[in-house]
Amino acid sequence: MVTGGAITFDFHNTLATCDRWFDLEVHDLVPAFLRWRSKSGGPLLDADLDTRARVTYRSLRQEVIQHGHEMSAEQGLARVLGELEVTVDEEDIADGVETLMRACLDEVRPAPGAVETIRGLAEAGVPLGVVSSAVYHPFVGWALKRIGLDSAFGSITTSASAGFYKSRPEIYAVALSALGAAADRSVHVGDSFRFDVQGARRAGMRTAWVQAQQPTPPGEPADLTLPSLHGATESLLSLLNAGSETVHWARHPSPTGAG
Repeated sequence: MVTGGAITFDFHNTLATCDRWFDLEVHDLVPAFLRWRSKSGGPLLDADLDTRARVTYRSLRQEVIQHGHEMSAEQGLARVLGELEVTVDEEDIADGVETLMRACLDEVRPAPGAVETIRGLAEAGVPLGVVSSAVYHPFVGWALKRIGLDSAFGSITTSASAGFYKSRPEIYAVALSALGAAADRSVHVGDSFRFDVQGARRAGMRTAWVQAQQPTPPGEPADLTLPSLHGATESLLSLLNAGSETVHWARHPSPTGAG
């Protein structure tokens, strides 16, 4: 029977890759929106406005990382446009963000080993969730559906939906609450040592680092280091069960939901 544990996964570069989406999230959202709007009668985006839009948005994202209180893509876009003295109504902002995000879906690909490992864990009955520092919550669900993994996850928690970036442990608490799981019985898996390993550890979880080609940083290592998710099902199950009595996971499909 399930004993209150769960495994959560980072999204980008852990479950799936989509560099176009990532660039929107961290750099290009505001200039991309202004280019989109110019095609429907908005002002043309000149080089000066492009630069100011990019710098101002990046500065906002760095602030969010520092204090850890997230805002949605729409909120961040509206704030930067206000600083740039560009007037846009809320409906145009919502339409533009959705259009730009949907346009990224064709480039979504599963990360190496992700499909086999997630399906193996889901088949074993392990409660699974996603924890992502994503400013547009719907995209993560769309992307998981595109690679055939949406039904495996009992919750999807993004920084936009939780209100916290991964620099704060609260985002993990929100995800675990949605799964009905205890932090000290749960594992988080991700590729960022700073946000996935150190962040989840601050939340009281055990951690698995998908290292890929990254150098090992100084300090306390993750509980488990993986070169990729290829063949990782049994290792993750062992880590989940470490320090507790043998767990007999109920074999049933996990529900789909959003955090």
